[in-house]
Amino acid sequence: MKKKLSSIAVLIIFSILIILSGSLFAEEEKDTDLTIINVQEANKLIEDNIENTEFIILDVRTGEEYKVGHIENAINIDYQSSKFTENVSNLDKEKIYLTYCRSGSRSTKSAEIMKELGFDNIYMIEGGIVAWDKAGLPIKE
Repeated sequence: MKKKLSSIAVLIIFSILIILSGSLFAEEEKDTDLTIINVQEANKLIEDNIENTEFIILDVRTGEEYKVGHIENAINIDYQSSKFTENVSNLDKEKIYLTYCRSGSRSTKSAEIMKELGFDNIYMIEGGIVAWDKAGLPIKE
């Protein structure tokens, strides 16, 4: 009987530790400043911040992709460039950033780097410029 109670106590303690570690991890996840938004939300964010100098649209595709078409007022810093981290680290970390790439992969990686560098507010367009174009939103050539 004592062995059975000991085993149950160990299981309960182990379960509590797992639950607590899960809660700590969940807390860590809530702390993120990266927000993934759809193209309609991104368009609204852009419209709401059209005059806001603290708002930056960041296109992380290659220069060639950018030249073919981009969201108006976007600045281009190529994620694939060997100087990407250096170039991004020169940006104001306090500003609000809306990032995008072709479909979402590079902007996700870019946002992770930006978070590591201490950027506070990062939004990412879900589906990138492909989703933007598919929704019929304007692209500047």
